[in-house]
Amino acid sequence: MTNSVRANVGSVLADFSRTLGTLVGLLWLVFVGAVFLDGGADVLIGAPPLPGGLFWPVAFAVALGGTVWLVEGGYDRLGADPTGTWTFVWLAVFFVPLAFLPLQFAVGSLASAAGFAGPFSGALNAGFVLVSTIASGWLAFYGGLDRLGLEVDDFIRTFVFAVGLALVPLAAVVLFEATWLAGDYVAAAIALAVQVGAWWVGVTRTKP
Repeated sequence: MTNSVRANVGSVLADFSRTLGTLVGLLWLVFVGAVFLDGGADVLIGAPPLPGGLFWPVAFAVALGGTVWLVEGGYDRLGADPTGTWTFVWLAVFFVPLAFLPLQFAVGSLASAAGFAGPFSGALNAGFVLVSTIASGWLAFYGGLDRLGLEVDDFIRTFVFAVGLALVPLAAVVLFEATWLAGDYVAAAIALAVQVGAWWVGVTRTKP
């Protein structure tokens, strides 16, 4: 009897955790998608942003409705693994955007050099986070991590190594006034080199 009760409690807690993770993940997806679409609408037609007082209740309602649908069979219909909910949250909100921060900076620098937008443009940032979120969904729900032979820790290590590698050119600019390194094209090339180096050291070189 005791084992049966423990099993039931464990099942209830697991279901609750998946439901909560689904709600958090969908709320993040709604937020990122709204920011991206709002930025696009603002650029294209000058539409005003959705008032903050209305946004969060609407976003929560949409996320809650999506959560109910997913836990009531939506995951099966989409062929997604429901156990990947919290993996998705961690990847989408933190690990994937941070691990590929040098790539984001490189794209921003190239966009600035081409005159499209500043290196820290809100539209570019929103687009980058949206792509990161979509990629995280594939990694967490459709076996992307297993197919690529990756673990969540790989993204953490990549971010740590990226920070370490980026300190070298940053120190050169600050301490030795090597301002030529701050040019858009040069900065983009350095950021790409940092990204490749961090990924190589953080993932490839740490595998047995």
